[in-house]
Amino acid sequence: MPWNKKDYPVSMKNLPAEVRNKAIEIANALLEERSMSEGIVIATAISRAKDWAANRGKRTELDKPDKRTTDVKKHGEDRYVIPYHDEWAIKIEGQRKPEMTFRKKAAAVKQARTEAREANASLTIQKRTGQVQQRISYNPRKRSRKV
Repeated sequence: MPWNKKDYPVSMKNLPAEVRNKAIEIANALLEERSMSEGIVIATAISRAKDWAANRGKRTELDKPDKRTTDVKKHGEDRYVIPYHDEWAIKIEGQRKPEMTFRKKAAAVKQARTEAREANASLTIQKRTGQVQQRISYNPRKRSRKV
């Protein structure tokens, strides 16, 4: 079910309007692209919208001075190894075009691991089908996990 500015999940009600609108946009896109449950789509959309706002210096919560924000990313730009035409590409979070392309997936993964480690970022590796194969976080406080 697509959401809009007047009809959106209850869990988005306490977000500032700009962040809520971005979360709605992201949630609708996730619903179109993937076969995820609605709950996961909503949580993912809220998290990504908060990251989007924090990276642009915008408020991520309504004015609540006592509330500490725990969902704001404090590490580098994430890297993605994705299928790209008949090759493999490294894409940086927030950029439209791939940073580099490689003939072999292993070479792309090796380069992306190095970059993600240096940036204290996360690395998401996709299969040829576009499904997530593995997610690795190089943030010192997080562990890697396979999907």
